[in-house]
Amino acid sequence: MTNSPVLNEINREKLKEVLANGYPMSKAALAEMTGLDLPLVIRLVDELVKTREIQAVGTQSTGKGKSCRVYQYNPDCRSVIGLMLQGQTLDWFLLDSLGMTKNQGQIEVESDRQETMRLLLQTMRRCEPSLCCFALGVDFEAEGEADDDLLKELEMASGLKGIIGSRMHFSAEGSGQRLRLKENNSLISFGFGQSGLSGSFVVNGKVQKDMPNWTDASKPLPELHAENSSGELLSAQLQWIENSVLAASPDVVVFYAHPFFEQHKEEILAGLKQRYNTLPVPKIVTAENFQLDYEIGLSRQAMALLEEFKDRQV
Repeated sequence: MTNSPVLNEINREKLKEVLANGYPMSKAALAEMTGLDLPLVIRLVDELVKTREIQAVGTQSTGKGKSCRVYQYNPDCRSVIGLMLQGQTLDWFLLDSLGMTKNQGQIEVESDRQETMRLLLQTMRRCEPSLCCFALGVDFEAEGEADDDLLKELEMASGLKGIIGSRMHFSAEGSGQRLRLKENNSLISFGFGQSGLSGSFVVNGKVQKDMPNWTDASKPLPELHAENSSGELLSAQLQWIENSVLAASPDVVVFYAHPFFEQHKEEILAGLKQRYNTLPVPKIVTAENFQLDYEIGLSRQAMALLEEFKDRQV
């Protein structure tokens, strides 16, 4: 049991959590702080030094003329870059292995957006040897072969592992984190973007990209404009929301601020109450901070990808 990969990973995380505070510590001090046996701590520290997750940073006196080596967490052992593409603007941020921002910037794309992203990833990899993966958020619904092709093209050009998702896709996970969604609880969020009305679903803190149970409700509808807002289109919009909520059966429903939701909130709530019948309707939340949720969700998935990369290296 002591050599269980799962248990070893738990114990490694204990050591890294203590060292993440920034204070250099000896192996004996780490054993005392974590409650782990000293031989186990010695073995795990040596493993973490080999993977560059921690580093020796000198020695300290232990008394009677003796000294011991001390160690510190190495946040620069690996890094991940997050990209947020909206229109002709590309925002980016570089995170270290602790999730702290090392660098960030914004690029106004003058011509080809794909070429700009490719060049940025290639440049960042040359400048940051620790860079190992990227997370890309796009301003359209990320699904289908076109987005798979884009991801593969960027991975091949940069040599980095990546993930791609829409702004709604990432914001849903960020919303669950910001609202402190409990374990095993679920959340569905709705918002408007360039693709029109769309929704994303989160379970156990993770956004679900594939929702087979939604059937027709999984397809986004065109945005409702004042000049062509027919009764049929309005009815279809409201029906799509109700069907999505019923299919997902979430604990929380989030509507990102938009005139459509403000105008039809009572209709949506009444429709849900009628279709839920005697069952309690999920908690309804109106959110003003879409961009914050988007950045939180993208950062979380970027860090999750970084963890996957680390696990493959161990």
